[in-house]
Amino acid sequence: MSAPQEGTSMTQVSTAPMATATAAPGPTGRLRALLAMSGNPLDYVTGLRDQYGPVVRIPLGWRDLYMVSDPEAAHEILVTSHRNFAKDVMSAGRGKWAAPLEVILGNGLVTSDGTFHRKQRRLIQPMFHHERIAGYGRAFAELSDDIQSGWKDGDRLDLQVEMAELTLAIVARTLFDVSLDSDVAHTIRTAIPRHEGPLRWDSLPFARHLAKLPLPGNKRFYEGRDNLDAIVYRLMAERRQGDGQGADLLSLLLAARDADTGEPMEDLQVRDEAITLLMAGHETTASALTWAYHLLGSHPEARQRMHEEIDEVLGDRLPTVEDLPRLVWTDAVLSEAMRLYPPIMGVARRSLDDFEVCGRRVPKDSFVAIVPWVVHRDPQWWPQPELFAPQRWLETPRSAGPTDELAGHAVRPGRPRLAYLPFGGGPRQCIGNTFSRMEGVMALATLGRHWEFEPVPGFAVDTLARITIRPLRGLPVSARRRGARGVRH
Repeated sequence: MSAPQEGTSMTQVSTAPMATATAAPGPTGRLRALLAMSGNPLDYVTGLRDQYGPVVRIPLGWRDLYMVSDPEAAHEILVTSHRNFAKDVMSAGRGKWAAPLEVILGNGLVTSDGTFHRKQRRLIQPMFHHERIAGYGRAFAELSDDIQSGWKDGDRLDLQVEMAELTLAIVARTLFDVSLDSDVAHTIRTAIPRHEGPLRWDSLPFARHLAKLPLPGNKRFYEGRDNLDAIVYRLMAERRQGDGQGADLLSLLLAARDADTGEPMEDLQVRDEAITLLMAGHETTASALTWAYHLLGSHPEARQRMHEEIDEVLGDRLPTVEDLPRLVWTDAVLSEAMRLYPPIMGVARRSLDDFEVCGRRVPKDSFVAIVPWVVHRDPQWWPQPELFAPQRWLETPRSAGPTDELAGHAVRPGRPRLAYLPFGGGPRQCIGNTFSRMEGVMALATLGRHWEFEPVPGFAVDTLARITIRPLRGLPVSARRRGARGVRH
């Protein structure tokens, strides 16, 4: 399928349902759909888009999920009419609703809603101003350099583990101002069992009932959550005993004051926001970096071009924030990796009223999901969508040839903005998106000064999609040390 003509509108969206709107199509069989969604659902939902179109009704338990994959419809839901959609999508019984991840994040930015969320967003947004984030750039480079210092030429590494350690070091430094070998980092590393317990099925029907069962995974989860809470409250107490001048994000959360009342956040709210920043800033960036290296491993020309750029821009020194505008190919590699493997599984909303999208009716209180994986692989918006092609992101690309249709495609004027949404979109777009992008590019540049990674022959890399999208069995590679100006030792 060819891409639509630039600037062409493909969607009609209305929060006032039209008389001509029809019911959304979709598969039958609630148990079959539930099993598919609770396993590895990415191929399943992509196939549904191909079969049924941009709005698909998926029967899950006693509720229907409506998957919307048209970028302009996503813009309507997340931006234009965002106040007609709520974050609390999971039925909690007796007319109550809950947001996914509340069990760990509490009422932080990711899970809160309405007026309270808008107030918290205004309060926390200055902490992520570009100039403040730029101040963390040195830490991004130094911690990346520390991680690689223990590697040896020929080592077999699991890059999923290594990137998780790197992003843990960064979040421990920037959020709590502690080192990777501290008890704080150890607790973060071990506290939350991400592959079991409530987080395993948090977005599925019956989640609130399953989370209450005395299962071993549930017990480990709640024990880990209690340990993490104890660490955060201890650090809060230590900050209050200090001079209040800390530059770490926890200190800034404690120092923040409501613009209208001058009141600080309550301790529980500081806890919720700190845990939200911790969880959101750790695993998502680790996954993005892991997938970038997976793609570079199978595309040696793209990898060589990245190393040539790093050598040219950096020479023998660590990257700085001032280098970022010149690391255009490295940035494009990260952008393309997040297109093919978005850090998050989906963006979920609950419709507060009946609405119509793409000629389909969606009832009030429906679970509405936008799955970046599906949107990012739609050939209507992405020519050759399965192909790793960083040149899509270059405004003035050094393309493979004069007929390279992918060169600059992603940045052409007139494309729907939310054809690409690795961080969501609208007023609830991830508050740390600039932080994450800067962290990712500087990590790639720092590690790329000395190392390249070869895939392990015969190892199949499969996806595991829960809350984030990560490799199912890790990403084993052989580490190869690069010499000066890209020549191996």
